[in-house]
Amino acid sequence: MIGYIIGIAGIMISILMIILFVIGLWNSKIHSFNAGVYFFLLLIIHEIYSFVAPPLIQDYVDKLIAENKKPMMGMTIGELVASLSLIPKMILLLAFICLIYGLRRLWKLKSTSPEK
Repeated sequence: MIGYIIGIAGIMISILMIILFVIGLWNSKIHSFNAGVYFFLLLIIHEIYSFVAPPLIQDYVDKLIAENKKPMMGMTIGELVASLSLIPKMILLLAFICLIYGLRRLWKLKSTSPEK
């Protein structure tokens, strides 16, 4: 019973995060902050990937085991899972690089503009 409630709470939190990311994306677009748009877009992609990828990866690994096949590029199943687990981390890294770059550009523009 507790596990069921925790699962539902996790899904609700993920949906709330996607809604907040869409709001952030919209606000960044309104204020013409392109780095913020890319940041929130990548966070939305990351959140959707978190929903979609685990069952697909599990089905692929189960199929490899059932058919006694080797994964692509001659990797072991452990190497395949480890390499696929890097994808969400790379998406987050790229998102924060975009945000930091955009904030740095914005800060440089504000620091070099003449004050009134």
